[in-house]
Amino acid sequence: MKPLRVFIIGLGVLFLGLGLYTGEKIFFMGFTVITSLVFYAVITNLWVLTDFRYLQRITPEQATKGDRVSLVIQIHNDKPFIYPYIKVFYQIPQSVLTNEVKEEVLCILPFRYGEIKEDFICDLRGQYTVGIIGVEVGDPFGLFTFSMNLLSRSYHKPLQLSVAPRVVRLSSLPLPQIQTEGTTRQEFLATEEPASLSDIRQYQYGDPLKKIHWKISAKLQNLYVKNYETNTQPQILMFLETFPYPWEGIARYKVEDQMIECAVAVTHFILSNWLSMQLVVYHRERQQVSGRNPGDFTRFFDYLAALPFNSPFRMDEILSMESTGFSKGESIVLIVHDMSYRLFNHLCLLKQSDIHPLVFFVHYNPQLNDDLKRIIEELNRREIPCFALHTDERIDRVLERAL
Repeated sequence: MKPLRVFIIGLGVLFLGLGLYTGEKIFFMGFTVITSLVFYAVITNLWVLTDFRYLQRITPEQATKGDRVSLVIQIHNDKPFIYPYIKVFYQIPQSVLTNEVKEEVLCILPFRYGEIKEDFICDLRGQYTVGIIGVEVGDPFGLFTFSMNLLSRSYHKPLQLSVAPRVVRLSSLPLPQIQTEGTTRQEFLATEEPASLSDIRQYQYGDPLKKIHWKISAKLQNLYVKNYETNTQPQILMFLETFPYPWEGIARYKVEDQMIECAVAVTHFILSNWLSMQLVVYHRERQQVSGRNPGDFTRFFDYLAALPFNSPFRMDEILSMESTGFSKGESIVLIVHDMSYRLFNHLCLLKQSDIHPLVFFVHYNPQLNDDLKRIIEELNRREIPCFALHTDERIDRVLERAL
């Protein structure tokens, strides 16, 4: 547009000069036409920007990883002249993660609207600000373009998309508490004290029939089950490494997402088998979530869905702080992205102490280097189950191949 603008302005100056020099009206008429074109181009562009009208929506606003989401942006032209050139800048989750901006060019007739519709798959969990972020408009003659950043406008309301982790259902896990035929073995790890009744709640799908409180159910005309509590420690401890992944960009997001999906899947499996567990995460301080039945899964899920990766501690450091509190016969599940020889040594010592580690190693590179392969092979040789999980793989399929 710049060469054309220079040509038109230069032609107008030429007409004005010739008109002043010769006094001929034809040159003044040419100058008037050029001036009118420039004035019209500037005024229409400014009018469009000052009275810019648009609608946008995203469906659905709450999604799960793997869901298809639709973004629709409508630019309305309620003016008596054409919008010959309007470039719309917008973002979807993928462009937010890569710090890029998508763009689409529209031409909108008077009293009509132009529409941009984009369907995309939610690949990674998270909270995303999506939709239109700016526009660039041009006049019919291609003389001028003006842009506007909508993010700085008070009337602009960006769209929010929430993507929850996917719940992958596992058929088995190599845990001592799960017998080979698929049933659970309930054990008291700290004491042999019997369980005591803690409360009564309504029956939920999957509750064992032996937990039904028949007298209360008959009186209230609805099924109720007993909840028990014991003085024992959790049968399974799960540790999630939230130390930031060393790579920037999409690699970090993919690794974090895969680790969360892995944690959600393992948690769902453990609680669905009525095993008590405790999730331990280190940020600036130690955080934990405990549960013992399928009804507790929602608390774990909500916590993991919003979990940031900003811990100053690596997994080997966490084990150094936690290992003194482990009990013999206890199982620990580790989900890590940093597999080091220090962590290897910790795992071997735990195994010698009759602790049962289970390790999921999440990696981004297509191929593992020789050191990582040796560590994983040696852990499995020592009967410490260790599974390498690429960011593009599903945990259930990896386990099906390995078990």
